[in-house]
Amino acid sequence: MNVPRRLDFDWAATAPLRDVARDALLAGLDAGIGNASSLHEPGRRARALLTAARRAIANAFAAERDDALFTGNGSEANLLALAGATLALPRERRHVLVAPIEHPSVLEPLAALAKAGEIALEHLAVDGGGRVDPEAVAARIRPDTGLVSVALANHELGTIQPVARIAALARARGVLVHSDAAQAVGKLPVTLDALGVDLLTASAHKFGGPRGVGIVVRRPGVALHSPLSSGRQEGGLRGGTEDVAACSAAAAALGAAVADQPALAARLAALTDLLRRELRRRLPDVTFHSPERDALPGLLNASWPDLSGAWLVAALDQRGVSASHGAACSSLAALPSHVLEGVGAGERARNAVRLSMGWSTSREDVVELVERLRDAVAALRDAALFSPSQNRGNSV
Repeated sequence: MNVPRRLDFDWAATAPLRDVARDALLAGLDAGIGNASSLHEPGRRARALLTAARRAIANAFAAERDDALFTGNGSEANLLALAGATLALPRERRHVLVAPIEHPSVLEPLAALAKAGEIALEHLAVDGGGRVDPEAVAARIRPDTGLVSVALANHELGTIQPVARIAALARARGVLVHSDAAQAVGKLPVTLDALGVDLLTASAHKFGGPRGVGIVVRRPGVALHSPLSSGRQEGGLRGGTEDVAACSAAAAALGAAVADQPALAARLAALTDLLRRELRRRLPDVTFHSPERDALPGLLNASWPDLSGAWLVAALDQRGVSASHGAACSSLAALPSHVLEGVGAGERARNAVRLSMGWSTSREDVVELVERLRDAVAALRDAALFSPSQNRGNSV
């Protein structure tokens, strides 16, 4: 059997480990590295590596060293930033504004806090491309508003939000601003100063670091209360022995991602334009849900009439292509995308497929993807002639 060359168009779910990160990971696993909380020499070596990694990450995001915090993953980073910041606010300042198309790791902790009566939660409006209007945010700020959360780049659509303008308007009224930058790091410039936010979160494996490392950076003086059981690590915000090797690898990957960002962004923008053109030419009944302007380079969300996104992702997998139906953490459920529903996509919310690219994606990969996608669409439509309910957008 002739197995086709595997094509990775699911970089938004995870990126491969960078060589510099692998080297740092192996060095950090050296037998001489101890527990970073221990006072003996192996412990001091571990503490030195962890401090160096923290300093490198803080510098990359223009934060102070001790304001860069490590967590177990990106979802925990969002939990710490959001629950930690709101629980540290006085009760009379716990009105929270959030975009309804945020990642589940943002929406779910806030919904749980609202259900528990800890915060008053309000969803912001978005337009058909998923964009939040900064002036509309300013209009929704109340005397009791304490926090606004808007991702820098949406995880399904790639929509780049005007975070700097939102932050300027909100912070002028004493409101904290958080931005989930997980999809943006390595593709857009991301620093506290440039965005003007109080809290940034990221996930190492999205930019070529290891899985299992989340990052929170905050402005000096931003208070956080631990939403987890009390611990002595990470400034008393979480407990458990730090994975020094993984944190060191994350710092190495971030350094490479920041250095490569301008060139990679330009190349991915060209590949995204090519993919749009080829899909329009070869599969003209396509609908693009990602905006053409102010969108993350290398990410394109599209759908086809009466084709379930989950079925199309499965058909692509059979043809050696990795893609996704939505966020990786929820795509297995094959449910309509809350992001697509939030921008008014209607039935197309079940049809959407996210195609995302990274540093090793080539023009040849894009052309080959379109060929395999055409074959997958044709096969599903042929099958639908014999079983009309099988591939329709409202059935999985």
